[in-house]
Amino acid sequence: MAADQDLHAGLCRTCGEPVHEHDRFCEECGRPDPTTAPPSTAPLNGAASQAGDQSGLGHGTGTAICADCGGGDVGTDGYCGHCGLRQPTGREHVEAELGGFAAAVSDRGLRRGRNEDAFALAPLPNGACAVVCDGVATAPGSAEASRLAADAAAAVLAGRVARGTDPRDATREAVERAAEVVTRLAASPESAPACTFVSAVVDGPDVTVGWVGDSRAYWLSAGGSCMLTRDDSWAVEMVERGKMSAADAWADRRAHLLTAWLGADAGPVEPRLAAFRPAAPGLVLLCSDGLWNHLPEAADLAAVALHAADGPRGAVGRLLRAALDAGGHDNVTVAVIPCPPPDTSREPGR
Repeated sequence: MAADQDLHAGLCRTCGEPVHEHDRFCEECGRPDPTTAPPSTAPLNGAASQAGDQSGLGHGTGTAICADCGGGDVGTDGYCGHCGLRQPTGREHVEAELGGFAAAVSDRGLRRGRNEDAFALAPLPNGACAVVCDGVATAPGSAEASRLAADAAAAVLAGRVARGTDPRDATREAVERAAEVVTRLAASPESAPACTFVSAVVDGPDVTVGWVGDSRAYWLSAGGSCMLTRDDSWAVEMVERGKMSAADAWADRRAHLLTAWLGADAGPVEPRLAAFRPAAPGLVLLCSDGLWNHLPEAADLAAVALHAADGPRGAVGRLLRAALDAGGHDNVTVAVIPCPPPDTSREPGR
């Protein structure tokens, strides 16, 4: 054990497992290690700063202060025992940006009481990577599942690709790590948090995407746009088996039932992958179904997103606004990475 311990720089501040001295992230949970990782390599996400916000809800002590009435009777469920208001968690609306290399936004939407989506962005030596996860609303603890899955996967992607791992292999490892993190959250298989997953790596002129579930990736370009993913859903499966027409399948109340997800009850997880080199500049878009339910067609998304003057941040803002204007029925999360990167001679985010 002593010889093994000499290989470690310290313990992960998230899970307590050893961190090897040459690693920039914990091998066990995938979180970036603040003692070894340069600031520019840590993922920017829509949830890392909110764990403390949620713990401040009182843990049953009744000492947290209600944001509305000022009472001190906020319980572990996040509701004020005096006025009944659900307390804000910090995840209602979150934005992040890596200069011109990537941007993302996550919003609760207009109809949901909480935001169970999450995203993470991380810079690469020659581009950026992004992850979007959508917590399954019917599974308890899914907001935490999406947060931890996105953060862990982005850390693995950034660390592996920066060290020369093929982006396809890095994506498989990232999904495996995210699935492990979500599985550990389950108190039992009957009460298992769950989330979907989609990621993108833009490494110079090349794009690699991976997914599990029905969060989507699109390629948006003036030269032609398309969806890069295939939903793991009941409707898609029925159409592919020739049992129903697309119109009938999507009109069915079972249309959005997932056939693959991350969680203790998901069984073996095999991510789907797609890799290509675009012929013309454009944007890689990742999104939860809170966007694509309103704008499913790639051409419609491109019409909203493609305005080069304001970069990725402007694109995600317009896409969010389009979803909200269309009704905002669900949480909305959007991440955008330009390809090729805007300037590979400088470090992302600087």
